[in-house]
Amino acid sequence: MIDLKLPVFLVTLFVMSGCAEQSCTGSCQVSVESDHQMYRYRLDGGNGILEKREVSGGSWNAASEKPVLDGFEVASALGINDKILVSHCDVSGNRRMLKFDPQDESWSATHFQTGGCL
Repeated sequence: MIDLKLPVFLVTLFVMSGCAEQSCTGSCQVSVESDHQMYRYRLDGGNGILEKREVSGGSWNAASEKPVLDGFEVASALGINDKILVSHCDVSGNRRMLKFDPQDESWSATHFQTGGCL
């Protein structure tokens, strides 16, 4: 028997985040805070932009570049605690997720789901 709790939970979080798959086709933005830095991921077409600034204010500056996943397009973005999760879908309906960790300012692959975007 396949355990569907995690995929159902993740889909629910994306829908509740206000940055679900449908709204990300135009403009989508999520922000998280870590230590004295604020991180913001914006989707304004293409791969999206990750920026950071001091929590106290100031201008946004480029942060770590998100890897491009060949054959996948950004579908949604979500901020959980101090992490940013970005979901990608391919033409076959498969879902891949990348997680941004502000502690070391790096992206890592966290999840692949066959048919997760159907």
